[in-house]
Order: sequence, then C-alpha cells, then structure tokens
Amino acid sequence: MAGNRETAIKEKDFTLTFCQVISALAVMILHTNGCFWVFSATHPYWVSANVIESIFYFAVPVFFMITGITLADYKDSYSTKTFFKKRIGKTFIPYIVWSVLAVLFMLATGSLETSDLTPDWLIRSLVRTDNIITYYWFFGALFVFYLLMPFIASIKRERKSIVFRYHIIVFFIGNVLIFFILRLYGVDPLLIDSIDIGLGNLIFIFLGYYIYKNPPALHTKIFIYILSALGLMVHMVGTYMLSMNTGHLDVLFKGYSNFPSILYSLGVFVMLRDIALKIREVERLRKIIEWLGQYTFAVFLLHWFIINITKLIILPNPVSLEYRLFFPVLLYAVIVLITWCLRKIPVIRKVVP
Repeated sequence: MAGNRETAIKEKDFTLTFCQVISALAVMILHTNGCFWVFSATHPYWVSANVIESIFYFAVPVFFMITGITLADYKDSYSTKTFFKKRIGKTFIPYIVWSVLAVLFMLATGSLETSDLTPDWLIRSLVRTDNIITYYWFFGALFVFYLLMPFIASIKRERKSIVFRYHIIVFFIGNVLIFFILRLYGVDPLLIDSIDIGLGNLIFIFLGYYIYKNPPALHTKIFIYILSALGLMVHMVGTYMLSMNTGHLDVLFKGYSNFPSILYSLGVFVMLRDIALKIREVERLRKIIEWLGQYTFAVFLLHWFIINITKLIILPNPVSLEYRLFFPVLLYAVIVLITWCLRKIPVIRKVVP
C-alpha cells in the first residue's frame, strides 16, 4: 500500500510509521480469525471471533488514511509521470508477481486444477484482484485511488482541507448512508461491495488527510472517541444480535465504508497517533517501530503464503484463541525475516518493496 517503506521514510513521520505497523499486525489477526465467517450459535469460538473481528477492523481503513496523507500532495515533490512510475514499481509489479506465484502455489497444492488455468481466467482474475488471493482485494481499491490521485493532488494545498471536508460530508451522506439503507432494505451486500470497493473507500483518503492536517483539539478528540466507541459497539453488538436472531451471519454492519467502520477507524487513527507521540520519546521503542515500518507492505504481500504453508505443515486449529491472537505475532516475525533475506537478492528485492 501507499503506507510502504518509501512513503514512511520520505515523510519521516513516526506517528504514521507506528500506525502502519499496528495496522499490518491487525490485518494478520483478522485473517487468522477467519472462523468468524463460519457462524455458529452454539460453539463459543464465534463470540470471541466476533469481538476480535470488530476490534481489529480498523486495519485497512487506517492504511487507506495513510495513503491519502502520503500521496495527496505528491505534486509538491515530483511529477505525475514519476508518480505513476513509482506506483507501478512499488505496487503494481509486486501485485502481478505475487499473484502469479500464488497461482503456481495453488497448482502445486491441488487447490487449482490445470484445466481451470486458462489465459482468460488469469486475466480476469488479475483484473478483479481478489480472485486469486482474496486478501488482495485492497489492490483494486488502491489502483482506483492512484488513478484519481492526480486530480486530488491538483487541488491547491491551502484549499485541500476545505475541499476535503466538503467531500467527506458528501461521501458520508451520499455514499455511506445510502448504501447502509440499501443493505437495510435487503439489497445484496455483494452487489453493494462490488460498487463500493473503490469509490466508497475513497472517504478514507479525504478523512485521513483532513484529520492529519487539522489535528483535533481535546474536546473534539473526546467527541471522536465517543463516536468511535459507538461505531465499535454497533458493529460488534449489532452483528452478534442480528446473527443470533437470524441463525446465520448477518453482515448489515459489515463493510469498511459502512458507518460503524468509519466512526471506529477514525477514532483508532487519532488514538494511535497520540500513542505514537508518547512512544517516540522512548528511543529503543522508536527504533524498533521504525525498523518494523520497513516491512509493512511486505506483510500484506506475503502473509497469505505463510498462512497457507503453515496449514500444510502443522494443521493449526483455526478456532483456537491462541492461534488467532498469538500466531500473527510469529507470522509478522517470519515475514520480516523472509523479506530481509529476499531484499539481499538483486532481482528479487524489486518485488518485495
């Protein structure tokens, strides 16, 4: 994502690096907590899975916020041609390479039949971004952001906050609330998500930049934290109650650009930045976070492979609380080690930015 090694170093903002590191860990926790999507009203694992899912749901929205913060003013540093050249090298090429490697992995493990691997299927899967590695859905949103970023960056810096505030209001009313009403009246969530994946998540680009450039005063922070807690409770308790009542997983309150996620993620972003300001004063912790910040994009690229290889070797219990909470920490360490080694190889390091 745009919150990668290049932007973290360029910005030299420890608070953003800290947000990246925590969000990368949160993403892995979400993905090892996959049992959430297998609803059970009788087995207790789903209750804890719902809590974990709701608490760490901020991961991708915070990364999108960092994308807006680090790229919305790119024209102050380089041309649009250079912008796209950087995005192709740092994001698009790694996406293609690791998606193809995933296809080879699936063929080797038997989860994909050779007869199903046609040029048409491969092209459509790469365009869709989530058809090979479901975790890679966010690349589709990122590519939409990149195409729109030259227009966003063209707005004069002194006018951006005003324009972004307007867009936040318009997006929240015209996109978030309307889509929630559509969900409420039974419109297929998958259809909504297919429309919403890029444009809906665009609100995080504006929201991240605006809150970063206009740090909230104490009374505003308190209000944001109250809304954040409300968003978390609606997401967590609402999903629990609706699912228990219907006997199946109810996704009314799911979706990154749904209002519970937006309210909650904004509060988490503000809180993480405040925490980072405290940690920054502790030199040893600061250095560790800055070092880990070099590997957050690699975490997104590689963790699908490590999770699936682990399943082939040790068959972890997917509903075990220990696996869902502690394995992501080990996973992070393994990916850092692997990435550190791959970056020592001249050609390979180009696809593990």
